[in-house]
Amino acid sequence: MSEKVFVAHVTLSWGEKRDYLIANDVEPGLQHRLDTYGNSWNEVMQNALMNVPVAPYLPSNSVQPPIATAKVSDVEARDFGPTEEKLQRTRSQFIMAAMWEKQSAETTANFLHHDYDQASQAEIFADVDYWVNGTKHPDVWAHTKQLIRDQEKRLSEETAN
Repeated sequence: MSEKVFVAHVTLSWGEKRDYLIANDVEPGLQHRLDTYGNSWNEVMQNALMNVPVAPYLPSNSVQPPIATAKVSDVEARDFGPTEEKLQRTRSQFIMAAMWEKQSAETTANFLHHDYDQASQAEIFADVDYWVNGTKHPDVWAHTKQLIRDQEKRLSEETAN
C-alpha cells in the first residue's frame, strides 16, 4: 500500500497558485478526519490561511526561504509519488476560515507571524491584510518576489557543482 500524503492547493496574495505537501505534524489530524468524516474530511482546511515557503530551501540551510501566508482552496489525499516528491511542505502555522473570518487582520497575523525574519513577518502581515480586508501591498509583494529570485540564484549557485 502506498503512503498517503495531503496536498494543499493554495493561492498566494499576489494571485499565483501553487501546490504544497501539508506539514508532517498536521498530517495525523487530517488522516484522522479522512478516516472519520468521509467526504467532508477536508472542509476544515478550505479557505484556511497557511504559511508556506515561497522559495526553495538551500542544501546548506544558510538562508531560509521567505514565508508567505496563502489561502487554501482545497486539500486532497494522494498516494505519494514522483509528482508529490517535488512539492515543498507547508509550515505548521495555519488558521481555519471559521476563525480568521471572525477576527481582525492584526489578531490573525499575530498568530501566524511566528518567529520568522522581518521580511517574512512583513509578508505575512501584508498577506493577512489582503485576505481579511482586501488591501493590496505591491511594495511588500515586490520585495518578497526579489527575495524569491535571490534565493533561487543562491540555490543555482549551490547546486552548480
